[in-house]
Amino acid sequence: MKFIHLSDLHFHSRDVDNVDALTTLQYIQEHYPQHNLIITGDIVDDGHEKQFQQAFKALEPFMGRIFIAPGNHDFGAVGNFFSQERAERFDEFLSKPLKQGGTFTGDQTPVVNLLREGDNLKAMLIALDTNLETEHPFDFACGEVGERQLGFLKTVLRDPFAKDYKKILFFHHHPFIHNDPFMELIDARQLMRSIYNWVDVVLFGHKHVMGRWEKVNGTSYILASDNSPGKKIAWEIVVTPDPVKPITVNELAIS
Repeated sequence: MKFIHLSDLHFHSRDVDNVDALTTLQYIQEHYPQHNLIITGDIVDDGHEKQFQQAFKALEPFMGRIFIAPGNHDFGAVGNFFSQERAERFDEFLSKPLKQGGTFTGDQTPVVNLLREGDNLKAMLIALDTNLETEHPFDFACGEVGERQLGFLKTVLRDPFAKDYKKILFFHHHPFIHNDPFMELIDARQLMRSIYNWVDVVLFGHKHVMGRWEKVNGTSYILASDNSPGKKIAWEIVVTPDPVKPITVNELAIS
């Protein structure tokens, strides 16, 4: 079971402004037809309806093997101000038509998808909405999981049904930024305490820098994605039935 981690596609309203994103996705479609895609937010640039239409057109060929979480640019104008209208567009134009198994507005619960290959390969994909409902400009691109979502996340992870699944948690905001008041995930420490020893892989984007941490916070891998369009590599996550090394991470060419 293979996954490619992408982030920060930043689709604009015109095809001419989306050349890099379209080229990257076309390359993946042609070279990795069996891989699942996980996209950790900022799929569009400022939540405009036309941008969502362009994004859906590009992502539709991956239907059934694509999993998404929203970023601050998806829910707000230039990532600065949360907009309920833009948040609802994300669900209307992406979550629902791409059949995500849930939506990100309304109930503030994680979106969970279960994948199986045969009897031995099981993966649970858990998508969070880490967008902070901004009240003033100084919130800028900060994020927050929130108490309600944290509570549901704990319940999902501790359900006995989940014990046989490899768990991949993904969201937009970078959890290791603690000295930037404009970009930090303000309840990152609460999130990390909640998932300690319960999650196998954590994925995020937001800062446009690739990163890799191993065996941190009781987690096999924590991976940050670059802004993927036009880049040469992305993270590949492979889930196997091997009891010694059930998860491996590789650099994968995407251009």
